[in-house]
Amino acid sequence: MTKPKTGVWLIGACGAVSTLTCVGARAIARGLKPPIGVLTESPLFAGLDLPGVDDLVFGGHEVRDTDMHCAAREFRDRAGILDQPLLSVLHEDLAAIDRNLRPGYIVNPTTAVKELAKNGKVARARSPGKVVEGIQKDLREFQERNELETVIVINLSSTEPPGHLPIEYADLEAFRKSLASPRPRKGVTASVLNAYAALDAGFPFINFTPSPGSTIPALMQLAQERGVPHMGSDGKTGETLVKTALAPLFAGRALRVLSWEGYNMLGNRDGFVLNDPHAKESKMRSKDRALRQILGDEDTHSSVTIDYVPSLDDWKVAWDYIHFEGFLGARMAMQFTWQGNDSALAAPLVLDLARLAAFAQRKGESGLMTWAAAYFKSPAAVEDQSFVKQFALLETYVARHREGAKRSKKSQ
Repeated sequence: MTKPKTGVWLIGACGAVSTLTCVGARAIARGLKPPIGVLTESPLFAGLDLPGVDDLVFGGHEVRDTDMHCAAREFRDRAGILDQPLLSVLHEDLAAIDRNLRPGYIVNPTTAVKELAKNGKVARARSPGKVVEGIQKDLREFQERNELETVIVINLSSTEPPGHLPIEYADLEAFRKSLASPRPRKGVTASVLNAYAALDAGFPFINFTPSPGSTIPALMQLAQERGVPHMGSDGKTGETLVKTALAPLFAGRALRVLSWEGYNMLGNRDGFVLNDPHAKESKMRSKDRALRQILGDEDTHSSVTIDYVPSLDDWKVAWDYIHFEGFLGARMAMQFTWQGNDSALAAPLVLDLARLAAFAQRKGESGLMTWAAAYFKSPAAVEDQSFVKQFALLETYVARHREGAKRSKKSQ
């Protein structure tokens, strides 16, 4: 029998993270590269019927005038991770992905996103309802054309600025009515319309950005109504990952953190978009929230700075300074520097989340995938921000399903 295929629809399909996700998945599937960083390939998940990396079929929306071949070559030249021999071997694989790409939608975009899309192939639709219809048409055609069991929709697009959410976001019926308005109201964003389109069509949705996505009340209600798993927000890949693993150390030793200052530099398109002060505010809120929850001390001075440094390209640098107080008022300090390739840190998480969402849907699960909290800076409906405790949620989830699989085999 032919193994079922799982579609992975990437919003922002030719961005750096999406590109490395696609190239990496095909390289792993062909045995050209080991699956380092892909947790779902580790022994922890042995015995679970996750879709294989080689069973993932990629497509997506892109607003820029580019394709997967061009994006992969650009990443090769700028980041120095991919090489031409690998891209040559994967030429047909990338061509197959290119055939699954469609023009994306921009809704109330920032100036930076307008700049990125100004020469692109942007899909046109006036009303939010027509945007949803267009997205769903692309998703269903992708599923039918590739004979896919399901499609996992993953938001990897540019960060949207925070704002006052429209009142319609609080109630599903009101939200549905708002789709009929002639134009998107202020506050309505592409991430929310993409999330609605996916969930309403019965497809799992993963929000890897700080944007609202599927975590507004109306769409949480929709996910339950449709019986679809979803999760967000904002993939935890670098400095915040270190913070959420390190901060519990201070709390566990009753050391008082006086100040925790974080300085971030990045130079890719993510950095270009975050150079917009409104989009930057959204990212900074997400990065700072986890630390404050773990330390539990409102008097701790904490700040996060993000600067766009074009010459760094996809290599992100973060420097953190921690000033803390110990026994008898002794003041001490700790510093760390984190330097990593932003996309190489994110891509394996995208593969994990795609496989886990498909698995959850196969098992008939719906609503928030709270057990996947360790993958996010701002995991919806999960208060505890400690990475260790969040990872324990994932381990418990996997152990439960592994035990269920064993019982199922014994009964056969």
